[in-house]
Amino acid sequence: MATYESMNESKARVPGSAGRNGPAVGIREIVIIDGACDHYADFVQAAQAGEVRLHFCVDGTSAIRLSRRFRADAWLVAAELPDMSGFDLLEMLVPNVLQASVDPQLGGSPVSLDHVGEGMRSGVFIVSDTYRIEDEQRALESGVAGYLVRPLTLDVIRHSRGSGVPTA
Repeated sequence: MATYESMNESKARVPGSAGRNGPAVGIREIVIIDGACDHYADFVQAAQAGEVRLHFCVDGTSAIRLSRRFRADAWLVAAELPDMSGFDLLEMLVPNVLQASVDPQLGGSPVSLDHVGEGMRSGVFIVSDTYRIEDEQRALESGVAGYLVRPLTLDVIRHSRGSGVPTA
């Protein structure tokens, strides 16, 4: 179920038991900031199965407003948004989104994601249509949890947390 709200946000929230692979370890609330929401069918299916609660923002402006009043376990930010660069948005999210213990020297390795979804900590990921080394370097230098390239599934987020993370 997807309902569209003001501020160009939409939510896909369906209560229920965990689905195909169980709940995302520590990741229960996901915000996707992307003008092309159709790239995230796997996430919508997970929400429909009750594995996660999913929130969409189709532009950076609505994401900034959402970040002021909402905490999510993971933020997926498209590198290019209709109203700004995803990299510019990262800088604007910093005052409102407390990131997990990300060490830029670890560049999104599983160790740097140990506390995503715990307490008030979030994992912020840049998502791109195509791989560009310059974008990956820029993303990791900014301290995000990771740089991801489409196609993207919820399992990519789960596995980015490393095999040493216990399942719930």
